Amino acid sequence: MRKSNWTILAVLAVAAGFFLWLWYYLGFNFVDDPLDLVLAVAWWAMVVALAVGIHAAESKRRRRVRTTYLAPDVLFNSEAGFVNLGAFEEGTTLADALEYTLAGLKYTFDRKDPSSDALGATGEPVGAAGPEAVDGDVASSEGPAEVRPQGPVRFERIVRTDKFDKDDAEKWEGEVVDVKTRRAVPFKGKEELSELLAAQPI
Repeated sequence: MRKSNWTILAVLAVAAGFFLWLWYYLGFNFVDDPLDLVLAVAWWAMVVALAVGIHAAESKRRRRVRTTYLAPDVLFNSEAGFVNLGAFEEGTTLADALEYTLAGLKYTFDRKDPSSDALGATGEPVGAAGPEAVDGDVASSEGPAEVRPQGPVRFERIVRTDKFDKDDAEKWEGEVVDVKTRRAVPFKGKEELSELLAAQPI
């Protein structure tokens, strides 16, 4: 999880310890009241629920960040921006390029847009939601694999990644969605993903 999420959990844990100390300091532990147990259980249930909720929300956000849109000669990721597939070494496959891109993600809250007006109501590139073209007039950032696309970019496939471990490609899980047919095919491991993407050199 992000540092801010751990900070929230740490504050809740410290607050729980402080209230427990205050309870004994004020002598409430000598009062025989069934409400004591109810309050304690309710408090810890709230702490656990918040922890689970934060973890679930962060996992969902990271999944969205890992979502990548594929077009001929280029891919787009909301954090990495446009990545020029032609900048990779000869023989590199689409799966290799995707792995390289995902491994470099920092999961920040900064998002790059395909263009200033190319985002639909869902926050996804227009070209990823249908056959419409996306204008690729985006400023290039530093890095040899980033590119300023010339002309419109038509996304053909979407790769949604549920699980990713940069140290173990076999733990890579998700689905590949065809933009035209909207057909989603799940995959487990880089090998299956390579097969779905035809594993053709880029």
